[in-house]
Amino acid sequence: MMSNVEKDLNGNVKHKKTLTRFPEDLIVRETVPGQDIAEELKLIVQSSENIEVNCLNEYGHTALSTAAFVGSMKCCRILVELGAEVEKRDEDGWTAMHYAMAKGYLDIVKYFILCGGDLYVKNNDGDTPLDFVEDNEIKEILLACYEKYSQS
Repeated sequence: MMSNVEKDLNGNVKHKKTLTRFPEDLIVRETVPGQDIAEELKLIVQSSENIEVNCLNEYGHTALSTAAFVGSMKCCRILVELGAEVEKRDEDGWTAMHYAMAKGYLDIVKYFILCGGDLYVKNNDGDTPLDFVEDNEIKEILLACYEKYSQS
């Protein structure tokens, strides 16, 4: 067991902050009807612990990518608030925007655009998030949103 106490160069005692991974099971449970994880999420946001939100899980994905994949806007917002990088890539070069777009969660895509997400970033296969949109009207709306908010 590691100590949460260390000494600096002058011998003064410092308490180390532990780094805790964001509990991804909450993301999945948030999307299940009848599950109320609001209190658990509130405790995470208010915690004094350092919550690691940008590391890759055992499948090579970030917590934000998982939230985008399952369509949890609530968790996407909390993860960004905790410091999740919208443009962080997973092992396949996908960003959370790729997952949200591939699954058709346009509200999450728009949110990521507001947070600085890039519609033109390519994954390892050379696909951009826009490549997952077949409807030209939707593509035009997203491009207009991107143009409006990427200028600011």
